[in-house]
Amino acid sequence: MKYSLFRFFDVFEAVAIYLFCFTSNLLFIYVQTLNLEGSFILKSFIESIVDYQLMISFFLTFIIIVFHYQFLNRRKTEISCRILVGDTMANIIIRYILNSLTILMFSFLLSLSLNFYLKLNVTSNLYLVFIFIIYILISAGLVKK
Repeated sequence: MKYSLFRFFDVFEAVAIYLFCFTSNLLFIYVQTLNLEGSFILKSFIESIVDYQLMISFFLTFIIIVFHYQFLNRRKTEISCRILVGDTMANIIIRYILNSLTILMFSFLLSLSLNFYLKLNVTSNLYLVFIFIIYILISAGLVKK
């Protein structure tokens, strides 16, 4: 990642945020598959949280948007300096997209291993991956600004 805008801490932060979003989604699905007929209090508590699953997932994906926006704002000076020394805007955007997708896929593969371990449906996290890819492509437009 020699020419990348991402530093080690940025990669670690992005992986942690993506994993948190994926695993929280997996936990919601896992909790729905549990048989809690024996414990009425626990079942009602979990159902009250699961009722807000969509809103919680939306909030967690919003954190990803904020991360990409803050990351690009922190790197504005570096992007300008790279352009001054001869790098092109197209190359910077392509590297940003590729590095972001690599981080996303690494996080997805980690969550996928947890998904297979818990024997849950894979499609819910696939929806999140497609949403995150759209976020990355939209945030790539912010590199120019």
